[in-house]
Amino acid sequence: MLFIGAVVFALAYESKLSFVLLVGTALLPPLTFILMLLSGLLMKIEVIPETEHVGKLQDFEINVKVTNRFIIPAAPMIVTGTFHDKNGSVIPGRRLVLSAGAMRKCDYSFKGNISFRGEYLLGIESAEIYDLLRIFRFRLKKTPMCRITVMPRRVMLDETTALCTDDYDSTITKVSFMDSGSFASVRKYEDGDLMKHVHWKLSAKHDELMVKQSEQNLGSSALIITDLHEISEDEEINMKAADAAVETALALTRKIITDGRTAVNIYRAADGSADIMNAEKNDDYERLVSIFAVLPITKKDQGAEGLISYAADSLTGSEPLFIITPKMKAKALSDILNAVGNMYGEIRIYLTASNPDDMLAAQAGAVGNVSVWRIDDEDISLSLRTSMQQQY
Repeated sequence: MLFIGAVVFALAYESKLSFVLLVGTALLPPLTFILMLLSGLLMKIEVIPETEHVGKLQDFEINVKVTNRFIIPAAPMIVTGTFHDKNGSVIPGRRLVLSAGAMRKCDYSFKGNISFRGEYLLGIESAEIYDLLRIFRFRLKKTPMCRITVMPRRVMLDETTALCTDDYDSTITKVSFMDSGSFASVRKYEDGDLMKHVHWKLSAKHDELMVKQSEQNLGSSALIITDLHEISEDEEINMKAADAAVETALALTRKIITDGRTAVNIYRAADGSADIMNAEKNDDYERLVSIFAVLPITKKDQGAEGLISYAADSLTGSEPLFIITPKMKAKALSDILNAVGNMYGEIRIYLTASNPDDMLAAQAGAVGNVSVWRIDDEDISLSLRTSMQQQY
């Protein structure tokens, strides 16, 4: 419209002034285009996370640094990105307007937390610069993102509470066995070991802490099956149930390691295949935390019964079997019992998204050494402590 007005003015008034106005108006779009192009080529965007690993609901910050290396101020840049907020949500497609003065850097900070474990890509998805007349558009080729891994919560259990209730591996038996001075081997102290298992005489001799191990503990194991199948069309419900299952499995693993035993964890990897990991030391537990942080939620038809064959190969007849799943039906429990036969000491089923129905509860009660428990995702530690106090 400005150009049309200049043409009319030039035709109505044939003068140098009208001609200069017409030429200047005609050259204005190419000029703004060149300035926009230079500004876009000399613009740099960086996404700098405060950390790459963060706990659930733990606040962290992401800085977006805009650097304008051109001699004129940059035109406003429209940016689309994915960022977190203070309510624990991840917001995709968030539109922002950013700018920077001539030869200057500007920092924009985004602070918040994320409610669920997993791996998230946060940062700038696209960035566009318009010319001053908003006729042309320049899209930046490099739009940085950062990968943030949200770790599951670490649930701590009481060290004095027995995890397994059978006489073979009761806490009282282990304590008296250690206190009697009868043990099979000695190793170096590791994080998570109980101080009551320290061999003080050998520790003084070697000038470092040494821990006693019983022959019984060296050979015994507990099996943990962690199932994360989806149960709803609502993604948040699935994520909440899966997080509770992961945190329950990790709490049991830490407790088993602390008791001087081995926790055999069975779960589905990212490609859907079953994976097995033995956890004996605190380093194993830390690796398991990293693995479980990004463990995927599987399809509805992939329940715990699909993993039981891998557990059956590891059972010798006395190990406790812990099955953690969002939901289970009586038919699935029948399949599990048929698969393991008599090769187990005790089976505890932890449901993270539903209470057991009447058929499942009746079937578990009929077996005798099978129990079903509901995990409260708000207080996993209390739920586990309650189940540990159950005696048969």
